Amino acid sequence: MRELFQRLRARWRRGFGAHAGHIDEPATESLREPASPPALATQAPAMDVLALVAERTSNWVVTTTPDRTILWANQSALKGLGLTLSQAEGKRLTSFVASQGNDAQEMALLSEELDRGLSVKMEILITGHQGQNIWLNVEYQPSHDAHDQLSGFLVLALDITERVNQRQKMAAVFSALPVGVIVQSKTGAVLDCNPSACEISGMSRDQLMDVDWASVAASSVRDDLTPYPAHKLPTARTLRSGKGLRGELLGHIRPSGDLRWLTVNTEPLRDAQGELAGVVLSMIDVTEQRVQQQLLSLAVDGAGLGTWQWNFVTDEMTCNDRLLEFFGYRRGDLEMTSEIWGRHIHPDDASAWLSFIKAQMANTGIQSRMEIRLRHGRGHWFWMMFSGTVVNRSPDGRSLRMAGVCLDVNAQKLLEQQLRENARTDTLTQMPNRAVVMERVRDAISRAQAEAGYNFAVLFMDFDRFKQVNDTLGHSVGDALLRQIAQRLQQSLRPGDAYTQSSDFGQLAARIGGDEFVVVLDDIRGDLDAEVVASRLLEVLAQPYVIGPHTINSSVSIGIVTSTHAAGDVEAVLRDADIAMYEAKRNGRARYALFEPAMHKRVRDDVVLEADLRRALTQEELFVVYQPLVDLASGALAGMEALVRWRHPLRGLVSPVEFIPVAEACGLIEPIGHFVLRTACAGFAHLQAVLGERAPRSVSVNLSRAQLREPALISHVRDVLRASGMAAAQLQLEVTESLAAQDAVVKTRLRELKSLGVTLALDDFGTGYSSLSCLHELPVDTVKIDRSFVSMAQTSDYHRVLIEATILVAETLGMATVAEGIETSGQADMMRALRCNKGQGYLFSQPLALPALIQWMAAQASTPPSRPG
Repeated sequence: MRELFQRLRARWRRGFGAHAGHIDEPATESLREPASPPALATQAPAMDVLALVAERTSNWVVTTTPDRTILWANQSALKGLGLTLSQAEGKRLTSFVASQGNDAQEMALLSEELDRGLSVKMEILITGHQGQNIWLNVEYQPSHDAHDQLSGFLVLALDITERVNQRQKMAAVFSALPVGVIVQSKTGAVLDCNPSACEISGMSRDQLMDVDWASVAASSVRDDLTPYPAHKLPTARTLRSGKGLRGELLGHIRPSGDLRWLTVNTEPLRDAQGELAGVVLSMIDVTEQRVQQQLLSLAVDGAGLGTWQWNFVTDEMTCNDRLLEFFGYRRGDLEMTSEIWGRHIHPDDASAWLSFIKAQMANTGIQSRMEIRLRHGRGHWFWMMFSGTVVNRSPDGRSLRMAGVCLDVNAQKLLEQQLRENARTDTLTQMPNRAVVMERVRDAISRAQAEAGYNFAVLFMDFDRFKQVNDTLGHSVGDALLRQIAQRLQQSLRPGDAYTQSSDFGQLAARIGGDEFVVVLDDIRGDLDAEVVASRLLEVLAQPYVIGPHTINSSVSIGIVTSTHAAGDVEAVLRDADIAMYEAKRNGRARYALFEPAMHKRVRDDVVLEADLRRALTQEELFVVYQPLVDLASGALAGMEALVRWRHPLRGLVSPVEFIPVAEACGLIEPIGHFVLRTACAGFAHLQAVLGERAPRSVSVNLSRAQLREPALISHVRDVLRASGMAAAQLQLEVTESLAAQDAVVKTRLRELKSLGVTLALDDFGTGYSSLSCLHELPVDTVKIDRSFVSMAQTSDYHRVLIEATILVAETLGMATVAEGIETSGQADMMRALRCNKGQGYLFSQPLALPALIQWMAAQASTPPSRPG
């Protein structure tokens, strides 16, 4: 890399040394004039900076000779081309231009203008070294020597492949739409139209693009065939009002003279400032539907639809031509008797037809309808809707003749079938949805109640940190992740999978909403089968997901309900599986938990605890205690950590281990965190006022996940510092290792906090997702070694070596270290020997209220400080 910078700087300097190398841009026009040696000396550092910028920018930067032979390219360009610099040097840029996909005339014009030494900017499709197609937005800027002769080009390019692909996809969708679409400017000029618009209007694209308001009005009629005034046209009204229209009926007279009826929608187009910029018109040809509506009106009068009559006395049936057309016959092809008619009725509908006829014969004057399947003349089944009544009876009430109409409803039935399928299918993943799960679990419960030895299981899955994916990468990436999860689930549960191929139980995987999925296992041998499946799914679903440029790690927590503890209704089974899933999350995530009835009590306890905690925030039941941090070398007080405590009016002190998880789950951790921050800073200020120089030098406060994701966190910390009168450096904010290493959003928020002047500490180091190799990536000042490592350091070489390595890396990076949970003198001596800076733990002091802390400090001041061991 250093050699590249040197070569680039050398080229820049050679250009200036020969009074050459200026770029034809207004901002650099002054470089056309020869520069004096002192001026060149002054400009050389600036050119070094430009060289560094060119090397580090994500845009492509290439310098060429006048014939576009590559002299140099930055790393972005080389990476995109798939070449090294030595491979790229000497190649002509034209060698990368794709043989297809570029406009030949545009390319010829580009080459001509470049030969003339002009600057050029356009989109070009190129082919990389490995054959990949890359769309670039390219700008050629010529450079000239002191004699104004073309000396080469500076080529700047931006990779717009994704943008072009998206544009092409949208163009393809636009062209493929069966709905006609016309885009007009705010003056009414047609800007674009799709093929369906041309087909519906009976006009070519060129004719549509040249159409004006007068011609549109002249070829448009209202529902009553009166002319449509130009100012009343749907697009004109939308452009005046700025509001879209829906379902406008408009008659359009094509250039050929035929009249087509259109249903028109309009939607206003607005620019980035929200100003009206045009209108989009969509239209559907409803001429046929209009005809159908007219036929339906005629059918009320006994015409236009299929009509039929059945003479019960002679058993003769008659019908009109339209009904025969429905059947695919012509008059004379089909003998109409009740026997032949019965042969055309689907066997599953025959009894319903007879019931329909008998009901009409028994109920005078009551007209009803029914839908049955009939065999078409071509052999397939199709749906018809029949409506009829007995129209003639004998004096004794015996039915003599029945008449009615019929309608082909095959399309509607197919649509209903599709809607039913859609109602049972998750649209995003195409998996079965909640309705199917409810049905399958209901069947399993019924079977378990009726059949001894039958077992089933319901696995309720929720993906850990899925909301984080949506918040940081966007909902499109979240949707893509859900689709990949669904695909893995379906593949893992296919019959040939290694863990199910020897089993004969059934499996159903479904998405029931959000990032929640359910697997129903049918006819399993026992609970162990469910645990085997859950273990396999934990493994499969924990593998990284690759979505575009993103690699996402998202584990799953699974709650299992088996027939051993299954309730008697579907909702209860799903509720219990959900409870078990949250138990899995409570125990560390990325695991499964079998439901037990005792979990109900924990849920109820959590609900009560949440209500009490909400009250505690308003009743001042929460308070803050402070644990001293001691300088291990001198034994002197080095700071203090603020910790929240809760004194319940009935239960007494409630452990943070008990109420903090509940606060995180119900959204109370954020106000609790703010309370601790305000109280701790006010307490620190009080100690400063009371103790002066003897006061602690800093106070540490923990930040929760919710606080770090709060947009107003920075301003809140700033306000608290201002209110307490503290210097920013006197406040240390602590985040856990696993939280600090999560994603770019958290790291950005930490850098914003650091910019305030506060210090940052990495808490519980060694228990999360970071490693020593990436410690330098985190903007922290202090590393706190977790108590679990400190407690094992004297008996475990592994833990001792890891602590020693952590301290060494922290020293190298200029970070301080704190050992947590020191409880014995031996632990303190070892941490001191390993050169750990500070320590905290019950060896020195338990967390104390402010008055007790002041007394502890007074006692420490009267005791000679300890010396290094």
